[in-house]
Amino acid sequence: MKFEHVRSLTHNNAVYWSAFSPDGKRIATASLDNMVKLWSTDDGQLLNTLKGHGDGVTFVGFLADGRIATASLDRSVRVWPADGGAATTTMLGHQDYVPAGAVARTGTLIVSGGFDKTVRLWDAQSGAALAVLAGHDAQVQCVAVSSNGKLIASGGEDNTVRLWDAESKTLIKTINGHTRTVEGVAFSPDDSTLASAGADGALMLWNTKGEKVTAAEAPTGKLKSVVFMPDGKSLVTGGADGALRIWTVNVPREVFSVKAHRNTVYGVTVSADGKQLASSGFDRTIHVWSVSP
Repeated sequence: MKFEHVRSLTHNNAVYWSAFSPDGKRIATASLDNMVKLWSTDDGQLLNTLKGHGDGVTFVGFLADGRIATASLDRSVRVWPADGGAATTTMLGHQDYVPAGAVARTGTLIVSGGFDKTVRLWDAQSGAALAVLAGHDAQVQCVAVSSNGKLIASGGEDNTVRLWDAESKTLIKTINGHTRTVEGVAFSPDDSTLASAGADGALMLWNTKGEKVTAAEAPTGKLKSVVFMPDGKSLVTGGADGALRIWTVNVPREVFSVKAHRNTVYGVTVSADGKQLASSGFDRTIHVWSVSP
């Protein structure tokens, strides 16, 4: 598997996250310039700009019904129409910056993680706060939701990964292993495996009981983001060195790397069909890549 560069998109400040629409025809990008931009994946044309957040936008994701969810340093989580326009729902509750978010592939669940050490669950349909998951001893930096919406993972500056039951809103396990901040978490497509990436350069794989399966280490240190490819056989990480790396899953081993950004890769996302990948960087760019075997 390898990547080929397709195009570059830009913001006026660091880009934290991106997301492909379910049909792969659009990509949404979230930036510290307080905006989300919607682009055509066919030609890179800017389709719309979502304005309303009062501080940097750290997460963007498409809900199952096509609407757009965002999280921001302004402490809010918002829902927007599928084609852009003004936010229809604003959800408040976090007491500090919100650097992380995730959405379920089905249903209306939004998950956010905050510097207030909490993970919060929201209903995108009603805007209701569903739960506050407390337990982290330091700032939460990343969150993920399993494909079936039953599990939530979070990672933070307390060097732990926490696995939560989304239905009972309870902690399943506190997972130790990283020696520095956990910067990225992701579930495999079949929900059998959880990956975590850390500032210690470690890429770790766990089962859904929180038991360690295996681990690997990036050759140049700090990892910032991680995502599984749709086939579940490989995953991709972004690092502080600006590189994208492909790893095998069964026995984590780097099989391909490319220098994608001038510095930190904050987010890595993949389209539902696995044919497109996007990397978001501190260098104010989003690079779109085609993925080939």
